[in-house]
Amino acid sequence: MRSELLEELQEITAFLSERKRVSATPQMREAQAFVRRFLSRHSIAFVEENFEIEKGMPSEALIKVNGTELTAYPFVNSLWGEREAEVVSEEEEELKGKLVIVKVGGEREEEKVRRLKEKGAVGALFYLEELNSPYIGNLGSESFLAVSVDRDTALDLKGRKVRIVSRVSRTRVRGRNIYFDIGKGPFLYVTAHLDSKPFVYGAIDNAVSVALLLILAKELRHSYRFPFRLRFLITDCEELGLEGSRHHVRNLKHTYYVVNLDGIGWSNPAVIYRDAEGYNGVKIMEKFYRHLRDLKVEIPFREGRRGRSDHVPFKEKGVEALFLSSNPFLFRHTFYDTYAAIDWDVVELWFEIVSSFLRRFHKL
Repeated sequence: MRSELLEELQEITAFLSERKRVSATPQMREAQAFVRRFLSRHSIAFVEENFEIEKGMPSEALIKVNGTELTAYPFVNSLWGEREAEVVSEEEEELKGKLVIVKVGGEREEEKVRRLKEKGAVGALFYLEELNSPYIGNLGSESFLAVSVDRDTALDLKGRKVRIVSRVSRTRVRGRNIYFDIGKGPFLYVTAHLDSKPFVYGAIDNAVSVALLLILAKELRHSYRFPFRLRFLITDCEELGLEGSRHHVRNLKHTYYVVNLDGIGWSNPAVIYRDAEGYNGVKIMEKFYRHLRDLKVEIPFREGRRGRSDHVPFKEKGVEALFLSSNPFLFRHTFYDTYAAIDWDVVELWFEIVSSFLRRFHKL
C-alpha cells in the first residue's frame, strides 16, 4: 500500500473515530457529511437512502447502593424504569425477583435475557470477564431492563441490595444509507456500517472499515473493467439491529455476492465462515480461499456464533456472503475501541487482499 494512500486512510479513520456515531445524532451526521464530501471531491456519484425505525435509545443509568451512585450503561432496547432487588449470579438456582449479574459471551444477550425472564428475574447487569470495561449491548425485541458495568463493579455488587435507575427512550430514528457503483453487470456488493454503539467511539467497529471502503473505491474507480458491478454500501443503524441493511435489500435485484467489512482493524484477522445466522456463502468463501492461497497469505476461517452483521439480510435473500472481521475481538462495543487500538499492519494487509480480490474475482 502506497504511503500516501495509507496516510489518507489514517486521516479518514481518525476523523470518523473522534465521533461517537450513534444513528441520527449530530456526530453521526458529521460523519455522513464527511463521506459525502469525500465522494464529491473524487467525482463519485452517490445515492442517499433514507428510512425510519423506532428503537429504545439509551441515555444513562445509575446503580444506587449504600448511599453511593455508580454509573451504568443501558443496553439498546432496554426498558426505562427502576428496579430494587438483591444482586445474584446467574448460576444461582433461585432468580425470581433478583437482579442478575451476567457474563458477556457464548449466547447472544437477548437469548440470555429470555431465560432470565422465564425464571422471574427483574433485571440484568452484564459484564465482560476478560476486560474491565462496560460492554454496550442490544436486547433486540426482548422487553427487559439490562445495563452494563465493568467487571470489578459487577462482582463487588454480588449479594447486595441495590436500586437500578435506567433511562431509555422509545425514539423514531431517521437512518441514512449511502451507496455508489463502479462498473457494469450484476452486483457484487462491498459493505461496511458507519454507525457505532451508544457511548463508544467504534474505531475498529467500524470506522476503519468505512475508511478502507472509501479508499478501495477511490483506487478502483478508474481501473475496474470486469464483468461485475461493484456497489459500495455504507449502512446506518447496523448497531440497532442491521436496520440499514434490511431496508436496502427490500428492493435487491441481480445481486449474487456481498463482501462485508466489519471490525477488520484488530490483530486477529479472520474470515467468519459461520455466524449467529448460520453458514455464509460457500462459493464466495472458496474463491477467497483460493485467492489467499495464491497470495501465500494465511488468514484463518473461524466460527463466530455470536456474530451478526450487515451481510445477514443479504444472506436471507439468497446472496452469497463473505464476512471479513477479527476473531476474537475483545474490544468490540467497549470503551477500548479507539483509534489507538487499530493495528495498521493488519489494515494494510486487508487492503492488499480485498483490492486484489475484487480485481481477480471473475477469474477465481
